[in-house]
Amino acid sequence: MTAATLTAPLDVLKTRLQSDFYQAQLAQSRLAKGISPHTHLSAFRSGLLHFRETFQILGSVHRVEGWRALFKGLGPNLIGVVPARSINFFVVGNGKRIIADYGNNGKESAWVVLCAAALGGIVTSTATNPIWLIKTRLQLDKNVVVEKKGGAASRRYKNSWDCIKQVVRQEGIRGLYKGMSASYLGVTETTIQWVLYEQMKTALTKREERIVLSGRPETVWDKTVSWTGNIGAAGVAKLIAALGTYPHEVSLSF
Repeated sequence: MTAATLTAPLDVLKTRLQSDFYQAQLAQSRLAKGISPHTHLSAFRSGLLHFRETFQILGSVHRVEGWRALFKGLGPNLIGVVPARSINFFVVGNGKRIIADYGNNGKESAWVVLCAAALGGIVTSTATNPIWLIKTRLQLDKNVVVEKKGGAASRRYKNSWDCIKQVVRQEGIRGLYKGMSASYLGVTETTIQWVLYEQMKTALTKREERIVLSGRPETVWDKTVSWTGNIGAAGVAKLIAALGTYPHEVSLSF
């Protein structure tokens, strides 16, 4: 919950950058600067341009819609974080034990973790899909000028509850489960992350065992790895999984 709150503006920014509306806005901005869509920029200039455009949108959100707009969708996100993580850890933890007991003579291996992680991802996605849909809709909701209201800026959704009511009224209950197929594709990210994380933890444990068996005193590097090994493994596993499966995140924004 703490991480979700601190990184909420970046989450809003990511969702908007993935949407068609803001991609069109960026394309118009580039044309205004004389940059053709067919212009081939160097990797450095392309990265620099993307960096500038990213913070340009972040600044425009704050300037046009106010600082509260940077935290759009935070409510559903916070509501979804705890049950999503809890369900995932519960299913994966118990799944590993059950699959290992009945399918691998009680031994945990990579394929056992893979199956348990896939199951955990499917259960979590099914249970929490409406939450993420509402969060995404709120993040993409932009202030528009309504002539009937004297030119005052207005949003489509007042809050999370209003968004739920409008989705159910206009699209039915099934509307809350839009993007489910893409969400299921996203199970691959969770699966890869879990498998890599467990393998890294196993490698770290074996490393510590070798140090103990060797009888040599721990060096500064050994202590550093001991203290930061798990968090480093978690970060690297998430990074690799996210890079490998990022396209499915884009599909969830439409």
